Amino acid sequence: MQELIFRNAKESDFSRIQEIAMEGWLFSYNYLPKEKLTKLVNKYYSDKRLKDSLEKVSAGTDTFIAAQLNKKLIGFCHVTFEGKNGEILKLYIDTNYIGKGIGKQLLIRCERFLRAKNCKTCFTFVNMHKKTGLHFYLRNGFKHIKEKDREDEFKNGKVLWYLEK
Repeated sequence: MQELIFRNAKESDFSRIQEIAMEGWLFSYNYLPKEKLTKLVNKYYSDKRLKDSLEKVSAGTDTFIAAQLNKKLIGFCHVTFEGKNGEILKLYIDTNYIGKGIGKQLLIRCERFLRAKNCKTCFTFVNMHKKTGLHFYLRNGFKHIKEKDREDEFKNGKVLWYLEK
C-alpha cells in the first residue's frame, strides 16, 4: 500500500528538492541550453537559498511543504505572504508523478496556509512555455492578468505570466 504524506520540508530534503527542480526545468524548458538551466537551478535552489526559505517558515511568513510517497520525496511547494497577498514561489512534482493529483493537494495546503494568514489573493508567475504548469494553475481557478506579466532570466520578452486567484 502506498502512503502519501505531506509534511514540512527540512534540510535533509535539500538534495532531493534540487533533483526535482532540475528535472522540472529540463522537462519544461528543454528548448533552452542545459548549461544555463543547470546554472539557474543551482542558484535558485542552493543550500543557502533553501535554508533561507526554512528560516522564513520558522518566522511564520512562509510554508514549505513536501509531498512524500513511501518515504520518497516526490514534490514540494513553497509559498510566502506579505500583507494581503500570497505568492507561490515554487511548486514542483517529480515528472513521474505529474497528473496524479499531488500538485493539487500541495496547492490546497498552501491556500489553507494563506487563508489562515488572511490573504485575499494568491498569485504566481509561470513561464508561458511551461504548458503543464500553466494548465495546472488555470484548471485550479487562477486567471492570467496580462498587465502584470514580466520578463524571465533570459530577457526574451514578457514570458512570465502573472496568474492570480
